[in-house]
Amino acid sequence: STPKQAIKNGSDYLVIGRPITGSNDPSEALKNIYKEIV
Repeated sequence: STPKQAIKNGSDYLVIGRPITGSNDPSEALKNIYKEIV
């Protein structure tokens, strides 16, 4: 599931590694994830 779906389903914590560490631009990947969940 996506981070947004996980939060919607009641998750208190998210473990997000590979989408960030495996990205060519980890900073941009993190920004995109943040935008999705805020």
